[in-house]
Amino acid sequence: MSSWRNKLPSRHDRSAGARARNSSERIVCVLNPRAQAGRAGDRVDVLRRALDRSFAQADVVVSQGPGHATELAREAIRQGADIVAAVGGDGTCNEVANGFFEGERPVRRSAVFAVIPWGTGSDLARSVRAPGGLDDALWVASTGMTLPTDVGVVEFVDHDGQPDQRIFVNVAGFGANGDVVNRANQASKRLGGRLTFLQATLGTLTLYEAPDVHIRWRGPAGEGAWDKRMLSCFVANGARVGGGMNVGAGGSMHDGAFDLTVLPFKGRVRNIAESWRLYDGSVWRSGGARRVYATWLHAEPKGTAPVLLDIDGEQPGRLPAIFRILPGALQVRGGWLRSPLLRDEREVWRPR
Repeated sequence: MSSWRNKLPSRHDRSAGARARNSSERIVCVLNPRAQAGRAGDRVDVLRRALDRSFAQADVVVSQGPGHATELAREAIRQGADIVAAVGGDGTCNEVANGFFEGERPVRRSAVFAVIPWGTGSDLARSVRAPGGLDDALWVASTGMTLPTDVGVVEFVDHDGQPDQRIFVNVAGFGANGDVVNRANQASKRLGGRLTFLQATLGTLTLYEAPDVHIRWRGPAGEGAWDKRMLSCFVANGARVGGGMNVGAGGSMHDGAFDLTVLPFKGRVRNIAESWRLYDGSVWRSGGARRVYATWLHAEPKGTAPVLLDIDGEQPGRLPAIFRILPGALQVRGGWLRSPLLRDEREVWRPR
């Protein structure tokens, strides 16, 4: 069972007579066959059988390469799918979520996004309380709570030096975290998400040359800036990143603002010694760190060395970049036991 409290089916819910099967909504699952270190493509029949237990109307489409999941999701929405689910890891989730938008406008506002975690990294699944088991995740997709959820949009420079734009649902950022994602995505990932990202993190902290970066932001409390050497910047909508790092602890995906955390460079030994804070939710308490709410952020390097981006576990480009929040722009179905909208989550982490 998951370590967080979430919506899981009881034995009665799974029984044949429970009639928990969703007969009113049509779901389209977008499967990344390269997920699970390439094993997901051999499990299409397993997915179809599980879908049949949870939905009366269901289809599976398989992506064929980078960016194809976005096209498949967008086409499914245009053809009237009620739910489009990403079946894979965080990269697949990001591609599918981008299919819900044309630029910054939803293709159809009533379409629902769901997560079926079948990947090496499933950090977004933790943020939306999607269980790890296939049947449990599909049960949440079938019966879970649907909430209007914030997303971020990033304007950045791609690896060819051209302007690009991407939606993100969970966590973006730049600096050492961009280097970590680059290392992790080049690894085999056979060690699993946590160990793959831990290995990549230690490799980055050992060798990374921290840049001077100029950051400006606006948020509910006004404007602010950072203008010095920086290790990492996390622009968190969700909470988890990098195989379980809790960089957005106490934040909310429904408050119309990012939880922005900037970490200073303190030297390689000290940064490695404090890396445990990435996992227990206390990274913002590290000496010299800054955490604020932001609705808009601009970042640019002060030198010529590239500063790499991390966007939902993908590494599509570099600074300069602009991040903006789109409040409540995506309908997300998750395993929340009660609506996060019923409490003020911001006060969970606010420093004294």
